Amino acid sequence: MKANARKLAALSLAAALSLGLAACGGGGDTPSDSTASPDATGSAGAETGYADQIVVGITAEPKYIEPNAPGMGPAEVQVSQQIFEGLVRTGDDGTIEPQLATDWTISDDGLTYTFNLVQGVKFSNGEDVEPSDWVWSLYRARDYETSNYRYIAESIDTVEATDEQVIITLTEPNAAFLAELGCFNMVLGDQSYAETMSDEEYLRNPIGTGPYMLKEWVQGSSLTLEANPYYRQEGMPKTQEIKYVLVADDNTRLMQLQSGQIDVAPTFPFSLAQGVEADNSLALDIFPSTQIYYLTVNTTQAPFDDVKVRQALYYALNKSELASTIAGEYGAPVAAIVSETQGEWFNGELQVTEYDPDTAKQMLADAGYTEPVEFTLSIRTGSTFYEQIATLIKSEVDQAGFLCEIELLESATLNDKYSSLNHQATVLQWVDDYQDPSGVVGWTVDYDQAQCFYTGLNDEELDALYQSAQAEMDHDKRVEMYQEIQQRVYDNANVIPLYRNDFAFARSAKVEGLSVNPFYVYQAMNWTKAN
Repeated sequence: MKANARKLAALSLAAALSLGLAACGGGGDTPSDSTASPDATGSAGAETGYADQIVVGITAEPKYIEPNAPGMGPAEVQVSQQIFEGLVRTGDDGTIEPQLATDWTISDDGLTYTFNLVQGVKFSNGEDVEPSDWVWSLYRARDYETSNYRYIAESIDTVEATDEQVIITLTEPNAAFLAELGCFNMVLGDQSYAETMSDEEYLRNPIGTGPYMLKEWVQGSSLTLEANPYYRQEGMPKTQEIKYVLVADDNTRLMQLQSGQIDVAPTFPFSLAQGVEADNSLALDIFPSTQIYYLTVNTTQAPFDDVKVRQALYYALNKSELASTIAGEYGAPVAAIVSETQGEWFNGELQVTEYDPDTAKQMLADAGYTEPVEFTLSIRTGSTFYEQIATLIKSEVDQAGFLCEIELLESATLNDKYSSLNHQATVLQWVDDYQDPSGVVGWTVDYDQAQCFYTGLNDEELDALYQSAQAEMDHDKRVEMYQEIQQRVYDNANVIPLYRNDFAFARSAKVEGLSVNPFYVYQAMNWTKAN
């Protein structure tokens, strides 16, 4: 089912949303010369009335496009998801849908998953999918050392495959496993192709069974995908080429939309909505999302090694102001780490604390702090959005017994600082990858994944509760466990949810078929642009 798209009312906001990682890369591939290539699928402009190319203006280009590469983020995933496919995918309504599997069964003990495969599938170089490709791909998702998403596949024990089936056996029951198989890294790659090149080359020049394949990558400028001529779905993709062009400035993206230089602008800032609304040739769609922005604090250093100081932040932060200023009617303050979009998994009992600087001051005084509590908030430079949110946070907490200094750092430097726990505080965001809370919860409470969202708080009891929730097969009990986990994270106050917002995509009114699910997944193969 399509995500609910609504037209955005005009807003006059100063913030700009920013997703993705600054990156670089190069390379390209074409079908093997040894295999006769069929006629390309997709649009045939004169015959269909559709353009052969749709241009997407992105604010950050990917570094790699193979989904087990290090540092995978939205900039990388939006490209790789057009190239790769897995056994299943996450549908627009969050349900698990067949993709390269037709159906599946799960053993009574919850350990063995048997998938019946779609037949006749080829890679975009024309090579047939072999059973060994499935074994290699799923072990790669589990074991590739530099992948930040190995944990998604860590419950896999063995993989067996034939031409008709893939059989996955787990080390222990994992209630989230089917949902996890819909994650962007649990996909099929061509082992023999990958083994003809270095790791670095493959990360930038992979092939899959999806509707598109890499045609050209001009570092720092553009990346072009072209239709996979061997794609199994007749008439797909509908558009021959999807070209991603780097346009770092959002005002420039708006001007290029208006002039027709680009056709789609993902994660468009709400601050520029008025410019879209005023132009009849443009449209702006809003899609529900699982995106939440968090203030994360380093609990291994003063002052945030004291839980009382961390808890005072609840009263020192004006979450309502942050949400309304940044996202207007398409954002809201939040208290739980799990998105409301996740349905019953979301702990709605947690309430947003109203801004009360006097209470925050009193809490700090009761904890023995008679002078303002100083800390540094490290933020990525060059982003209007992050700089504004930092300025808002400073103005709020400085009235509440804190003294905040803003530190602007280049993206790579900031990443190194918080990942090595040398920061005091920063603002980070999360978008779920599948319909289950295990992703953000694991990232937040499992120390081995990301030092508990780069806060250094190794709560062993909480981690054990998460591991138990992963293995719990009774649905109602598992929901209760995740409700408790969210409460405990709230009490720890090391990862403080600030606000959530919807996704905004600006586009030419000539473009149709755009749909984005709450996990930031879109299928460009459905897009068309009228000539």
